[in-house]
Amino acid sequence: MRRALAALVLVVLAAGGANARSFAGRFDDRLTEPIAQALADSIGRSLPVTSASSGLTFRFDFATSAFERETDLLGQIYLERAEPLGRGKVNLAVSWQRVHFDTVNGRDLDDLRDDGPPIVDPQSGLLVAVPRFGIDLDVQEITTSITYGLTDAIDVNLTLPVLTSGFDVDAVARNVSQGGTQPGRIDDRAVGVGDLFLRGKYRFARGRVGSLATGFVLRLPAGNEDDFQGTGTFEVSPFLYASTTRLELGGGLRLQGYLNAGFDIVTTDAARSEFRFGGGLDLGVRDWLTLAVAVLGREPFSRLAPPGAFDVARVDPRTGQRSVSPLFGLDLGRPQYYELSLGGRLELWRDTLFLTGNVLLPITDDGFRASVVPLVGLEAVF
Repeated sequence: MRRALAALVLVVLAAGGANARSFAGRFDDRLTEPIAQALADSIGRSLPVTSASSGLTFRFDFATSAFERETDLLGQIYLERAEPLGRGKVNLAVSWQRVHFDTVNGRDLDDLRDDGPPIVDPQSGLLVAVPRFGIDLDVQEITTSITYGLTDAIDVNLTLPVLTSGFDVDAVARNVSQGGTQPGRIDDRAVGVGDLFLRGKYRFARGRVGSLATGFVLRLPAGNEDDFQGTGTFEVSPFLYASTTRLELGGGLRLQGYLNAGFDIVTTDAARSEFRFGGGLDLGVRDWLTLAVAVLGREPFSRLAPPGAFDVARVDPRTGQRSVSPLFGLDLGRPQYYELSLGGRLELWRDTLFLTGNVLLPITDDGFRASVVPLVGLEAVF
């Protein structure tokens, strides 16, 4: 009975679990392995990445031999502006955000349960039920971002997150064939770097209506995919960024809009690529505060898991009728990720030091999601 239950309470009972070196390694059974694969494929890409755009942009005035503030204070945290930082300027930003994944397709991830007929354990042939299978994944992310203005039209950026991840599983399995219930628990922690981002932006058009820029992003798989801290793939991402000119509303208030669109292309498997886009508005209050609202979207090209990946064999002990249905009722198709971003920037000192803050709220509930993602950070321009 103990071996049959181990298939569903994971490492707490399974021999391989004690030697597991990663979060995904905890799921070492055929029944639960698809859950690990879905987590590994989606979590790394679901960790939000702050934009490379500085809060302010500058131009060098040759007449005065000094840099002058060229734009209003940017409020967007995840959307890029078309205007580059400015020749010779450096922007350093450090932010903290917490991503607590707590739902999967709208269901409480910490309270999964299998309500179907008992499962046929593939190792022993015994019938087991799973009245509880709770997963808790909490990621604390500190991101450092450095942007440098190569020219008045081009800037480059390097971004690297450091992640502290907590992974807990609380499961209960019941032996329907022989009787008895066995609880099991995982409580793991992992600290490591996330994927490394190299980004560049070139403003190619500027007019009375606004500005346009192209962007190019390289994502290097520095994070551990099996600890859900990276994608495990090399990605290239072409983007288009648009910014409108500011609209003066009076009373020290200004409005400005932004649009971003592009593709994250997985070089080793194009089917895992996705379309990313977003649009937002900044509301400037005087010269020292800008509030921001945006809608961010991701449209993956493929499903989170192949059709039937979670299917398990079942037997009704009362009638002997056999059936096949998904474990925990999971059917992870092609998700649509939409989020509402609310935040802004506050100037702390002389166009040089800024405080950033933001929250991300899910609009759709597809895939593995966090109900709220808070962010705070500091930014300096030199």
